[in-house]
Amino acid sequence: MKKTLISIIILTFLLTLTPASFGAPASQRTLQGNIEGLNYKENTITLLDYNGKRHNVKILPSTTIEIEGTKKDIYHLYFGQEVDIILEKNTAKKVIGYPEEDPERDGYIMAGSRFRMGDVLFLSQNSIEIKVKDTREKYRITPYTTVIRNGEITSLNQVKPGDKVELTFDDIYSTEVSTLRVQDEEKHIKGIIKGKIHSVDERKKEVYIKTPYIYKEGIGWTPYEKHIITLKVQGNPLYYEGQKINLKELNKLKNKETYIAYDTAFGNLNIAKLQVKEGPSRIYEATVEDIEYGTKKMVVDRTLINFNPGTIVVKNNRLVDILNIDRKQDVFINTDMVKGTPMANFVSIGGTSILDDRIDGSKIAIYRGKIEDIYQYKVKIGKINYRLDRLKLTENNKWKELKTSETFDLTEDTLIYDSQLKEYIPASYFISSRYINLKDIKDSTLRKRVEDNFYKNRTAYFIVKESTFGKELLALNLTPHISIYRQNVNMDYSTLGEIKEIDYDNNTITFTKVKNFNTLNNRWENTSDETVDIKEGVILLNDLPIPKDKLYVLRKGTKAYIIKNKQSSKDKGYVILIED
Repeated sequence: MKKTLISIIILTFLLTLTPASFGAPASQRTLQGNIEGLNYKENTITLLDYNGKRHNVKILPSTTIEIEGTKKDIYHLYFGQEVDIILEKNTAKKVIGYPEEDPERDGYIMAGSRFRMGDVLFLSQNSIEIKVKDTREKYRITPYTTVIRNGEITSLNQVKPGDKVELTFDDIYSTEVSTLRVQDEEKHIKGIIKGKIHSVDERKKEVYIKTPYIYKEGIGWTPYEKHIITLKVQGNPLYYEGQKINLKELNKLKNKETYIAYDTAFGNLNIAKLQVKEGPSRIYEATVEDIEYGTKKMVVDRTLINFNPGTIVVKNNRLVDILNIDRKQDVFINTDMVKGTPMANFVSIGGTSILDDRIDGSKIAIYRGKIEDIYQYKVKIGKINYRLDRLKLTENNKWKELKTSETFDLTEDTLIYDSQLKEYIPASYFISSRYINLKDIKDSTLRKRVEDNFYKNRTAYFIVKESTFGKELLALNLTPHISIYRQNVNMDYSTLGEIKEIDYDNNTITFTKVKNFNTLNNRWENTSDETVDIKEGVILLNDLPIPKDKLYVLRKGTKAYIIKNKQSSKDKGYVILIED
């Protein structure tokens, strides 16, 4: 009885003590939960605690981030990760991150808490294969898998090899992915630099490169704007002679030339992958004729080229795996001559996927022809003239004549544009329907055209989404002012590029990394930056038509496929397909 009384007295005393009595600040508290958002630009974490409440926490330079007893930075945290955030006066003092399987977390499992992080290696309608460190993992994709990118639900078509993704599973014992979330695009590759190692700061994890050059497609290596640049190192992306090395080993290679794929964040340049140069350089630009992943060899321009784990491979502004190099791809390869054999130090995969078959089984097709007939929510394409059939742009970027007629489904969402008038036409005005009230059409020229059924037998570009569900007309660019009389002369040209600048006042877009398709030798040819007049064009972003007053949704650096029709010395874009 006396012992029980003493225990009660001690317990009562302990309960009266404040946190400060134990040496901890009175204002200190701990948040526990899962990371629901990471903003690398603002250096903030969105935490969903175990009570379902969200907290936005600012990570300061003084904040300690620790994972498994090792100090890390914000880039080592990931979506869905369980963390403890220690706050002192609402300032994050420490973030403790826990690995996916941590026995100290008391076996607590919440719905959707099982997740995997990695880089997309391969993706299909039914499966996804990711690379986690040096291992490959494969999971199931179902019609119920939610895909999130830029905070919005999107389709699998917008996920590319090289994307960093988080896979979430509602059932911890299942391989079915419930949510696929694409991480921040700040990790996209911004460019390739080569230069000599000036010095290495192991403490700051920084590499200093002198006399740098930047690679520009179609131009080659051009001097960088600074004589010495600083690049931050995250993780261990450093290679020499095909083997991983650390900063200490890199420090011993001063004055050695390197190739670096870099991204940007917080105003800094970050090394995504670095390969130390080993010998004299040679450049090859052609199609991959053959490749053997086991022997690490490929044939390009009738030349046998080796590659190794350090080879930098870039596609669609993403750092991808060597396994993503495939036959018949157009590539630019920079090699070093090592013991008389070309060794690829970096590979840029060219071409476009915009017109290719897509993951969901659909594809985008571009047709050129006359409007043969207009029905209720349907349009029929006809021959261009008595000698020239309707045309379809094929996957090899050539226009092919079609003997059979095609009918496309038209909807209220179809963007219909009269490029001669530079006016958009509502679907209800375009369709032959007795319900049209001509008085509602304010433009007198447009009203006259609708009244006279003007658009029948007029030339147009048809942008169509083809799938097992039919052929949906996404956009129709009416070009009654362009007539094609000759059968063997093609005035349409295909161009690839990335958005550099948008002039909203003059309705022009300047593209960089430009490639024009040469129909004579069936190759993409690099050229300098081009400014394209889009006043008479239709623009689609990820299959969605974009009116001219919504150009602000387009981002610099996004890839575009342009159909130009040469009417004068000035380039005019009539179809601009943009893929974000």
